[in-house]
Amino acid sequence: VPGSTTAAETEPKRTEEGLQVPEGNGGVTPRYRWTQTLEELTVVIAVPEGTRGKDLNVTLKQQSASVKLKNPPKEQDGILLDGTLVHKIDTEESTWSLEGGVLLLLLQKRKPLTWWDTVAEGDERIDTSLVDSRRHIDSYDESTQGAIRKILFDQRQQNLGLPTSDEIIRKEGGDPVPPLPPGVEYIDKETLDQHDS
Repeated sequence: VPGSTTAAETEPKRTEEGLQVPEGNGGVTPRYRWTQTLEELTVVIAVPEGTRGKDLNVTLKQQSASVKLKNPPKEQDGILLDGTLVHKIDTEESTWSLEGGVLLLLLQKRKPLTWWDTVAEGDERIDTSLVDSRRHIDSYDESTQGAIRKILFDQRQQNLGLPTSDEIIRKEGGDPVPPLPPGVEYIDKETLDQHDS
């Protein structure tokens, strides 16, 4: 797009095999830049200054994406993205928006927990073995965060030759199972058997 920053401002770093080294777990093509998490892809496409939503034809299907200018400048074909996606997306959860002179496509992966090596077939690929697959603990629900913190604490304690959280609770004479709010009780097999009698 003339006068705007292009997706490929700088040449991406490459592996010995010629694949792109991922930036933000994504890559760069001449028409767009993209990043990804385990659940979604974000595709950033530069658009001409003053472009509004009604100036675009955006079509998102399970395995294809198309973004075209309705009235492109004479020197352009108006195609910003048009191709078959390398994996399926959830079209109900995928969306797009215009922000600050760029079009953002938020594509929800149909098969989460996979790393895409490119967005559309035929585009430059990234080396997925170099993707940062770490996930911040805050991205999990509270229950999972607690379980992760307990595991990390127990691993640290074991590495230092110290008691685990369950061993500390037992040593203090406590029950390793946390107390429940009033009116709520644990039900185990023995309690069920007593109730059935």
